[in-house]
Amino acid sequence: MVLTAVLVSGLLDAQTTDSTSTSVQLSVLETSWLEWCQATACTSNDTALWNIRDFVKGETPLLDTATIQTRMHVLDAASPMDLSWNPIAHSRIAFYASKRPIHLGRMLGRAPLYFPLFEEALDRHDLPLELKYLAVVESGLNPKARSHAGARGLWQFMYATARGQGLRIDSYIDERRDPVRSSEAACVFLKKLYNQYGDWYLALAAYNAGPGNVNKAIRRSGGKRNFWEIRYFLPRETRNYVPAFMAVVYLMEYHAEHNIFPAELFTPYAALDTIEVNTVLRFDQIAAHLNMDVESLSQLNPMFRLDIIPGPPEKWPLVLPQNLIPSFLAYQKDMILHEPERTPKIVFVPEPVIYRVKSGDVLGGIASNYGVSVKQVKEWNGLKGTMIRVGQKLKIHANPRSL
Repeated sequence: MVLTAVLVSGLLDAQTTDSTSTSVQLSVLETSWLEWCQATACTSNDTALWNIRDFVKGETPLLDTATIQTRMHVLDAASPMDLSWNPIAHSRIAFYASKRPIHLGRMLGRAPLYFPLFEEALDRHDLPLELKYLAVVESGLNPKARSHAGARGLWQFMYATARGQGLRIDSYIDERRDPVRSSEAACVFLKKLYNQYGDWYLALAAYNAGPGNVNKAIRRSGGKRNFWEIRYFLPRETRNYVPAFMAVVYLMEYHAEHNIFPAELFTPYAALDTIEVNTVLRFDQIAAHLNMDVESLSQLNPMFRLDIIPGPPEKWPLVLPQNLIPSFLAYQKDMILHEPERTPKIVFVPEPVIYRVKSGDVLGGIASNYGVSVKQVKEWNGLKGTMIRVGQKLKIHANPRSL
């Protein structure tokens, strides 16, 4: 910000009236601003800068309990969450430090792209900033991550939960995969869970297993409302969920002390910008005119399920590196003319119809009648198997041809 002010001041002092000169100066200003953004948001993957303790590559430093206790005390003092040391969290720290250092290094490399965005949303909702690490546990900072149960995105929303949070899911758009919109939904959902339980770890347990399982665990424990006291009444996966979260918080904050360093760096958030697009545009059309491949475009714009911006009547956000925005604006019309025969006719699958199961119905028959797959029906309704009961309501995004 200071650099920008200095440069602008210099331009004003010059009082240049020549339009060409002004254009050149503005170009210099823009270049300097982008360089500043890159420099201040950069996370280096130069091991020599991080490895001040001279660890050998691949070495797993010994875990000193007293030292870890002290570090976690520091983290705990700076957070409204309970990050104090306990032996269960310690065991997860030991596991991740010895078995997942490469994975955590990749997370550190992805952090400059996602963490500033998460922190903005969390701060806006007055939530603990440490919750940004929840996305590491949930998805490995992969907006296209999908669980075996059908949860998707950085925050791993199930279909029904996502729809309940107002996220759009259709044939071309999945806002569970959009970093901005899914982070906003995650903040609202986490705040709701915290207000319900008044305890962050119970809220996280409910985020993972659902409030029903947490409420059941509270009842089975005799009414106790502390995660560590109801832990063994929770589903197996959820028992380790909070300790895993604590371990990730610790190791991401003290990664260098455990010979874990950033790798495979992503473009920093500060070096990106968003432009609105209201025409149908394929990612390969954009890539053909910019110094960028389809995979990179898809990484920055994961909510477009088919790598296609679906166009009117809406305007869609397209995220690009700031230095490519001028080229996009200059070549947008040419992009549309690049192999236009490959651009499909956009037909959105409508909002779901509600089907009430009748006697004799089977899931396969219902799916076939609506022109969709059994797998889709299961995902839309959070079904683990194919068993359905008479009177049950099913949400179905019917194929337009079947309506």
